[in-house]
Amino acid sequence: MFWKTRELTAGIVLVGVALLGCPAHAQTTSTTSTSTTSTTSTTLLRHPYSDATKTCVRAANQALKACTDTAANCQTQYQTDFSKCFAAGTGAKCAKSCITKDGSCVKAAPATRATCKKACRVTRRRDVNACHTISDGDNIWAGGDAACLTTAAGNFDLCLAVCRQALVDCQTTFEFCIANCPNL
Repeated sequence: MFWKTRELTAGIVLVGVALLGCPAHAQTTSTTSTSTTSTTSTTLLRHPYSDATKTCVRAANQALKACTDTAANCQTQYQTDFSKCFAAGTGAKCAKSCITKDGSCVKAAPATRATCKKACRVTRRRDVNACHTISDGDNIWAGGDAACLTTAAGNFDLCLAVCRQALVDCQTTFEFCIANCPNL
């Protein structure tokens, strides 16, 4: 029974990391096998910038904070400065592409969140309707209507939590994208 708990805990941790959207990339660190189970653990690490790229990105961030122009102009200048922090040609083009995709993702996040929440509400309505159709004596939900409604409410709350992560998903996608760009 212990191995089931350990696997469940590992699964919950990985789902939590995915939902919280830690800006990192995955690296497999170890595999453990026994006669009854096999477990692989994954550690999420930040993208390792080279020293030159790290210094350049830090300078671009400081320039953005110090910018006194309009927000749009400051952001445009930052994107240019940031993309120059990667290898000339391929690296800069890759970084610019990642920035463009991130901008599109961030702009789409409110609509994505709204669509997601709508789907959650539709699913909750269907789940509640299904709970009301359970006839007396039927043990489909192993607790009757109250357990069914509690499960529907829990599923709805989880669905909304996933919807709230739209911007975090953009950040995570950006981190994975930029990890593929050659450094200075």
